[in-house]
Amino acid sequence: MIQRVQNMAISTVSLYGDYRRTIEPRTKLLILLIVNITSFVQNNILCETLCIALITIAMIYHRSYGLAIKNLIFFGAMALFILLTLRVENTIVGMLSVVLIMARKIFPTFMFAALLMSTTQVGEMTSSLQAMHTPRQITIPIVVIMRFFPTIKEESKGILEAAKVRGICFTPWNILKSPGQMMEYIMVPLIMQLSVVAEELSAAAVTKGIDSDKKRTSLYQTHFSAMDLVFTVLFSANLVFAFVGGGVW
Repeated sequence: MIQRVQNMAISTVSLYGDYRRTIEPRTKLLILLIVNITSFVQNNILCETLCIALITIAMIYHRSYGLAIKNLIFFGAMALFILLTLRVENTIVGMLSVVLIMARKIFPTFMFAALLMSTTQVGEMTSSLQAMHTPRQITIPIVVIMRFFPTIKEESKGILEAAKVRGICFTPWNILKSPGQMMEYIMVPLIMQLSVVAEELSAAAVTKGIDSDKKRTSLYQTHFSAMDLVFTVLFSANLVFAFVGGGVW
């Protein structure tokens, strides 16, 4: 009986896809491209605010409330800090302000990328790319990247725990007192681990037959919905506004 229920569950998933409320992965990739272009074209605070608002709405649609709140707080704090640094006449503060302005400009791209990574299964992305006959030279890097960042996040936690065992605490005081040393304790083991993780993920993807010429089966059957069209139109309209009303023209 249990085996029959499991088989029914598998059949349901394979036939009807995942029941999570989510934008189709191909639409997410298109919107990510639109957001990226908008971020570099726009030169207007209204256009930037609209872009952040649309991404926040997309996060709420995916029920990623925590992610939306964290990003809004971070963006607000960054914008406030920029306003404060612009009033200070100091070379170092001015350089920091320029760095923060550049970070704020590309922040919407990273914000939507975080949404894509957190709400898209690797199987969904692979199935969508296969449906549009994407070349393996593009599919493999995308799949590896989607697995890369969550893996690095786990590796970073391990590095911090290992440092704590050795008596190294990354407190705000220690970071301010010796920032170079604290950065070395984090970056050196992390960089060494990056190459290992990349090789392992690539080998795992190839082992699962991602580079095979034959059509792969998948538990996920993605399809476009009305919300895909709605979000694409909204983000595209903001891109047009970036060119016409709030951009370089």
